[in-house]
Formats: sequence, structure tokens, C-alpha cells
Amino acid sequence: MKKFIGNTAIKILAVTLSFIVFFTMLVSVAGSVIMLFSDFYTRDFATLEENIMEDLARDEFHKLVSIYDQSANYVESYYEDKNILYNIKNTHTGETTSNFNGQDYIATYSTSEFVTRFINSLDGSFYDNDAVNYDYDNENYYHYATNILVYETSQKIEFTIYIPRDMQFTDRFFLVDKLINIGYNNRYTFVFLAVLSLAICIVIYSYLFISVGHRSDTKDVKVAGINNIPADILSVIVFFIYFYGIWLLTELYGLVSTIAFGSLILVALYFIALWYLLSIAVQVKAKKIITHTFLHWVFKKIAKIGKVIKHIYKNFATVYKVAMVIGVFLAFELIFMGLNAYENDNLIIGWIIISMIAAIILLLAAIAFQRVKQGGEKIVNGDLDNKIDTTYMFGDIKDFAESLNNINQGLQTAIDDKMKSERFKTELITNVSHDIKTPLTSIVNYVDLIKKEDCDNVKINEYIEVLDRQSIRLKKLIEDLVEASKASTGNLSVELTKCNLSVLINQAVGEFSEKLETKKLQIVQSLPAEEAYIMADGRRLWRVFDNLLNNICKYALSGTRVYIDLVCENSKAVITFRNISELPINAAAEELTERFVRGDRSRNSNTEGSGLGLSIAKSLTELQNGNFEISTDGDLFKAKITFDIIS
Repeated sequence: MKKFIGNTAIKILAVTLSFIVFFTMLVSVAGSVIMLFSDFYTRDFATLEENIMEDLARDEFHKLVSIYDQSANYVESYYEDKNILYNIKNTHTGETTSNFNGQDYIATYSTSEFVTRFINSLDGSFYDNDAVNYDYDNENYYHYATNILVYETSQKIEFTIYIPRDMQFTDRFFLVDKLINIGYNNRYTFVFLAVLSLAICIVIYSYLFISVGHRSDTKDVKVAGINNIPADILSVIVFFIYFYGIWLLTELYGLVSTIAFGSLILVALYFIALWYLLSIAVQVKAKKIITHTFLHWVFKKIAKIGKVIKHIYKNFATVYKVAMVIGVFLAFELIFMGLNAYENDNLIIGWIIISMIAAIILLLAAIAFQRVKQGGEKIVNGDLDNKIDTTYMFGDIKDFAESLNNINQGLQTAIDDKMKSERFKTELITNVSHDIKTPLTSIVNYVDLIKKEDCDNVKINEYIEVLDRQSIRLKKLIEDLVEASKASTGNLSVELTKCNLSVLINQAVGEFSEKLETKKLQIVQSLPAEEAYIMADGRRLWRVFDNLLNNICKYALSGTRVYIDLVCENSKAVITFRNISELPINAAAEELTERFVRGDRSRNSNTEGSGLGLSIAKSLTELQNGNFEISTDGDLFKAKITFDIIS
């Protein structure tokens, strides 16, 4: 199926067939509709032919009257090579003009019309309208060529038009008669062709729109070559081509030229329309229809210029901003006052004095605000010893600046107290852990000695197993607690060296392969082809991976997949661990990296986690200048570690 969709030869064949079938459908549908409304399916052929030709004769009557009204002598030459027979009789004079000699005809139309004529008042001769000029300076009309007085009269003329059965290939009457014959003989065939060609068109166009942009050598949609023209520019080009093509069609004259050149124009317009629609379709499939447009590019440039202006304004000093506003304001006021200077000179002097005082006050306020802003930024950045200069400040701005100066002392006191509390907690944990570790070591050793003694009492053996398991767990908990305290306070030594992330990940996965198989967890790794190097402590980074994989082995749902991805982008290496939790994750993502927090919130779980693993992993990552993030989505657990890539 892939080769069928991406095959270029099949696409070319489909385009060619689409042209043939489309025009077949167009002709058959149009023909069927026209014949339906023209009663081809309800009348016999003779009546149908007579009625249609009679309508054409009625239309031709108006042209015949117009020609005769201009010049009676021109009628014979005009209809010399046309499939029209006529009989014109002047009921006033009895004069007859005709080329009808009793030929067999299909239809006829006869009626009378009043025609304007000019009569010589001296001899009664007639003049055509185009042979008479008028002199409106006199009451009567004069013929300039002969100076013979003429007058106007309206004469009744009887016109009869015949459409002969035996016609030549010269005009539309012959063409219409042939179309009537072909249409009537194939009226049901047209309906069948319309339905069949419509069905084939649907199939061909469906294939073209599905296959456009696909190639046999790739799964992705490719927008190449001329299809890369932005959709809006392409639409404008196609619009003008169609406009010009329709204009050319309206300018064609003559039956042969209309059929020949009109067909070429229609064929060209069809292929242009098909290419346009397929080009739009491939851009839609490639999701470039909006972004890959000239208007989108213009809006992006405008937005970029707007961001630049915003950035310049944002980083412009407050004093200069205020000065700029004052300058613009004063310029407009000066122009206004200049226009009205003739009314009162004292008004201008007063305005200048007041404006200068207002400008000085505003500038002092702007300078004060600038100092307060800079002082606040320094406090935010950690410079708690910074003092804001309150010289020339006034009002609430001065009070606020003094409050910021006084807040430094309170912030410093609070920070010192917090640091002291953190040091105390760390020292307490370290000391208590050390005091517990000594007797615990003795307990572990003696339990180990007891296990080596032969004892036939089953109960005692069970008790010893419990003591052994719990003492080892307690020892591990104390070691983790000490390490977590050291890591969070930065008391662990870190030696940063060049590390290959792909190698470390593969080693970690290899170490945990047995545990993962026991839990029926399938590892799915995605590592880049190129090597990714970072500056890290191999032992500490190994501990991070160890904690994460231990966490997965303890809490992941059995029989699921575990995804480990390494992505390098924007000079960053991002390692992601993802797994499905066996139990609902009831803790928030930010809480999971705190000490003694477990996702299931249960202290009776069968797992033996201490709640310190993620906290240690986060602290160790940050000690190596990395970033550690946890996120959850329902039962999905995701850990992301980010380091800077080095060459």
C-alpha cells in the first residue's frame, strides 16, 4: 500500500485519468441537466427539434429587424453564407426581399414589425436610415448629398424566418441541430456516463489527495518543489491566472476559434486548479498551511519588531522615559500656544513658568522612582546590605525607600535564623544518626552471629529473620538520612569530570536487569546516535540513576514498560525516566522530592522505601550543577534530569 501511494508513475496516470474523467463528467452532467429541462426525456424528436429551432429563429428575428432597419440592401449579403432563409415583405409598398425558394425547413417564425423609413417628398423614393443626416437648425430634415427634402414615416414590414433542414457547417444553427441529434440519441447514455464518471472521479481524487506529498522511500509528508509556494501567494497567483483565462474566453470570436482556443484554455485552467488544490492539501497534511504563508511571515516580523520596541522601552531608564513624555507633551503645548500667541503674551510666560516647575517635579519623582527600583532589584538579587539614597526624595516615595532600607535588616535576621535552624537540624540528624549507628552495628553483627548458630526452634529462626531484615533496613535508612543531610547542605565532596551519559545509562540498566526482570518490567531505551558528554561526578551521578531505578523496581506496576530517554537539544542533555505506578500517586510532584515523602502516602505498604531516594537524587544532581524535576499525570511518574553538554 505504501509503494502504491508513493508511486510517481501511478500519480501521473491518475492525474491524466482525472482530466479525462472530469471533463466526461462535466459534459455528461451538464448535458443531462440541459436535456432534462429541455424535455428530451418526454418529447418525440421531431417536436423537440422544431421547438428548439423555433426559439433560435425567434432570437434571430431581432437581429434581422435590426439589420433591415439600418439598411435593407445589407440583408442579402449578411445572410449569404448562413443557415437562415428569410422572407421580408413591405405591406405598404408590396416590395419583397427573400432567399426562400420553397426549401424543406425544420422550423419557422413569422411576425410583423414597424420600421422607420425616410421618404423623398418630391418623388416618393425611400432612403435607409444610415443614408440620412439631420440638420436640427430647421424644422424639416434635409438630405445633405442632394438637398432633397425628406420626411420620416413608420412602415409595417412582415418578417418570416426559416431554418432549413439541409444546413452547412457555418454557424450555430448547424451546431445546435447536430447537438440535438446527438443528445436525443444518447440521452440515457449521458445519464449513465454522469453517474459512472462521478464515481470514478471520487475514487481518483481521493487517491490523489491521499497520496500527495508521500513518497515510497519515506513515511513523512514531503513539501517539495513548486508546492513550497506559500498558500496565500499561490492563491493570488491562481486567482489572476483564472481571471485572465476567463477574460480570454470572453474575447474569442468565431465558432472554430472558440472551440479550439477555448478548449486549450479550459484544459490549462483544469490542471492549474488541480495543482493548486493538491498543493494546498500537501501543505495542510504537513501542517504548514498557516505557518508557511507570506502573511504569517509578515505578522511574525511585526511581532518581532514589537518585541524589540518593547525590549528597548523596558530597558530604557525611567528618567529618560519620563523626560521623553514631558518633551512630547511640552512640544504639543508649545505648538498650541504658538497658534494663540497673538491673543495674550502673558499667557505664554505663565505657561512656560508652570511647565518648567512641573517638569522639575516630575523629573525629581522619576529619579526617585529609578533609585527605588534599582534598590529593590539589588535586594531581590541578594544584596541585603544595599541602602537607597533618599536625597531630594519627597512624600510617599521617600517613605517607601526608607521602608525598603529597613526591610533589609529584617530579611537578614530572618535568613540568619533560617540558616541557623537548618544547620541545627542537619547537625542533629548527623549526630543522632551517628549515635544510633554504633549500637545498630552491634545488633547487625550479633544477629549475623546468631544466624550462624544451629537452632532447631522454628519460631526462633523466624524471629531472627525478622531481626535481620529490619536491622538491615534500619541501617540503610540511617545511611540514607546521613547522605541526604550532607547532600542538602552541600557537605559532600564532588569531583566533576567528563562523563559519557549513554555509557552510564547502559551500565545502570545492566546492573538492574535482574531486578527489572523479576518485577516483569520491560526497559525501553532511546539514546542518540552521537555521544553526549557532561561535567559530572561519576559516583554521584551513578547514585542518582541507582535511586531512580530502585524507585522504579519498588513502585512500578508489574508487567509494564519503563522508558528511559536521552535527548540532546539546545546544548542541553535531558535524561527522562518514565513508569506507571502500581499504587495511586497521592502526593503532589513537588512534594515527592521532600524527605520521608512517598507517593502512596501509606506506611503499611509492602514496599520498603524510606522516602529519601528522590530527595537524595535531587540534591546530588544540583550539587553537580544539574536540574532535577518530578512530574506526575495520574499514575504516570516522570523524572527529568538536565545537564549542560560539553564538547
